[in-house]
Amino acid sequence: MTVDRPVAVTGFGVVTPIGIGRTSFAEGLRSGACGVAPITLFDASAYRSQVAAEVSGDVIAAARESSLASGITVSRRYGRAAQFATAAVAEALHHAGLHAEDLGDSETGLALGGSTAGTLEAEAVMLEVDDGEGFWREVSNLQLLLAPVGSTADILAAGMGLGGPVTTISTACSSATNAIGQAMRWIRSGRCTRVIAGGADSLTRLTHAGFNSLSLVDRERPLPFDARRDGMVIGEGAAFFVLEDEARARARGAQLHGRVLGYGAIAEAHHLVQPRGDGDGAARAMGLALADAGVETDRVDYINAHGTATPHNDAAEGRGIVSVLGRRSQAVPVSSTKSQVGHLLGASGAVELAACVVAMNEGFLPPTAGWAERDPEIPLEDFVAGGARPAQVEHCLSNSFAFGGNDASLCLGRV
Repeated sequence: MTVDRPVAVTGFGVVTPIGIGRTSFAEGLRSGACGVAPITLFDASAYRSQVAAEVSGDVIAAARESSLASGITVSRRYGRAAQFATAAVAEALHHAGLHAEDLGDSETGLALGGSTAGTLEAEAVMLEVDDGEGFWREVSNLQLLLAPVGSTADILAAGMGLGGPVTTISTACSSATNAIGQAMRWIRSGRCTRVIAGGADSLTRLTHAGFNSLSLVDRERPLPFDARRDGMVIGEGAAFFVLEDEARARARGAQLHGRVLGYGAIAEAHHLVQPRGDGDGAARAMGLALADAGVETDRVDYINAHGTATPHNDAAEGRGIVSVLGRRSQAVPVSSTKSQVGHLLGASGAVELAACVVAMNEGFLPPTAGWAERDPEIPLEDFVAGGARPAQVEHCLSNSFAFGGNDASLCLGRV
């Protein structure tokens, strides 16, 4: 694709298990904090794993300043995922120097990645219905309107008064990465001059039970790329970016925090829950992202890996990185933010891209927290072990490799 319109990041906002807001998130990354703790949102005593990475603290209170500055209402009447999303969008707009009143033209769009939306709240409603009672006599359909996967985008679009395109992408763990890639393409093509892009998901009984049934969860904490790894730990949260046509952004005096340079997405068509063992799908997604960006492999300074801490995924991703980078794969640092925030499902790609923006702008590499024991099946050398590390990152990749072989990668560049 010809890059006619460079795409700049002019603002971003985050809600994560290690910090609400950019500053707290950056501090959590730098310190190697891990947000995994016993589940409090529901009774998890019957499950193999009883831990998750929940967002703690008052999201509404934390977002108050950004909410007032951006004109975005963050309300307790929304479901948990929508609260995360509106808080992150409010912070992103505030960071970008924008207000909801600036977004009503047909050239501003919204691209959201997610998978759970209001599922947690729908579960609670259904569990309140006693056995033998007529469901529709007891439950108003209004109580379930927050459940559909597109409802979070509907809430955001209405809150911002958007007049441009709005889409929800739900490709499991690559949802937000694909949404950001779609946003980049809208701007490049001239369809939009500005897109609010990212992802949001909350912890639910459904997702926790599902991953437990597959025996893909760790009972304690995730250990990506470590020989002792025993599965993922589910997390929750949100991250959103204000992406703009760089020329338009500069014209309005916006500060630039990075450029989204390239996007690659492929389908493995291999297995419902396991990646190709040779890493071919991961390699193709990364290769396409670099080609789209016009960035040679010797210019990649860092990779924020998908790194779920499951046995098959980490090994396959390592082989894919070697396939793309060759001998240089032994010198390029690779870390997994999931070691700190857990697996945020549809929102994971957005939060991990936010970690890349933080790394570029604050001059450090986020660690793979807890890594200690090398696995001979993973052919990589540097996992940023032992804590965050000072570094200057000019170009990096952010990977998201989902169930069903929905693999996606983004290439980010420093301004």
